[in-house]
Amino acid sequence: MSRQGSSGYLSRVLRTTAYTLFLMGSLLSAYLFYASVRDIFAYMAQSGSVQLPLGGDPATGPETVPDWSQRERVNLLLLGVDQRPNEEGPWRSDTMIVVTVDPESMTAGALSIPRDLYVEIPGYGERRINMAHFLGDAYDYPGGGPGLAMETIEYNFGIPMHYYIRINFQGFREIVDYLGGVTIDVEQEIWDYRYPDGQYGYTTIHIPAGTQLMDGRMALQYARTRHSGTDFDRLRRQRQVLMAIREKALRLDLIPKIPALASTMGQMVKTNLQLGEVVTLAQIASRIGAEDIRFAVIDESMTVPIVLEDEGDVLFPKREKIRQVVEGIFYAAPSEE
Repeated sequence: MSRQGSSGYLSRVLRTTAYTLFLMGSLLSAYLFYASVRDIFAYMAQSGSVQLPLGGDPATGPETVPDWSQRERVNLLLLGVDQRPNEEGPWRSDTMIVVTVDPESMTAGALSIPRDLYVEIPGYGERRINMAHFLGDAYDYPGGGPGLAMETIEYNFGIPMHYYIRINFQGFREIVDYLGGVTIDVEQEIWDYRYPDGQYGYTTIHIPAGTQLMDGRMALQYARTRHSGTDFDRLRRQRQVLMAIREKALRLDLIPKIPALASTMGQMVKTNLQLGEVVTLAQIASRIGAEDIRFAVIDESMTVPIVLEDEGDVLFPKREKIRQVVEGIFYAAPSEE
């Protein structure tokens, strides 16, 4: 392989792996992919065989980006989409997590948003928030589904959005399987008699209580099921799964596995982050302690369940309560302690 070909291949490998790990563990896995990027760059520096770009192409990035040189806050939207086999889309988003990194105060945060939250989708009226991604792809909104999803977040919560990372369910299952499964403490036994089977029907799933070693299929079921609790329980389980992925990944030496992992995940992840931006974020995240990462869920205290005649069960936002949480995560000044 030529020097240029090798450089291009490693660039694609790094991008795919870093994006996937960042998504799967949110900021929790930033330490992992920082270590991976650091070790790979160290290897390349020793070999002198390849050169990688340190900056992205502005033409493919978001319209508004943070000034990296001025250490401005960076916000990302993590999307899990309900993409079924042999479907070309559009798809609704099943998972929405807004992540923020503040390089000035060296803090970070993540806000999980329930998919049934009833909000204004710019240009399309009041809908469930998970419809933003669907409508953006269906009607060629600038930036597609992720573009309209980010615009919806910014419009309703006042959070400036810069980047997105999107992954489908197959990608989620395969990365968990690639890690050899994850260990999760299931607090209560789960029976779901109407779990989506991926073929527009339903199946029954059972997850026993206690410590479980979950493969990708079971981990996805645990993260997605709704019928053995509320949607807020589901959001908390998603965080539990992300924690488990992060912990497992930290124990493994992934460097030798990166080419195979990239080959597996290449068609399952989409993002507008460029390689240089991933590296910069990873370097910042490596210096943020776990105690400086704040998590929040838009939960029962911030919503009112309503049944609409045409749309079924939705969640009306208590905007003042949500505003307080958003300000605490995305606008709070650094601690004086």
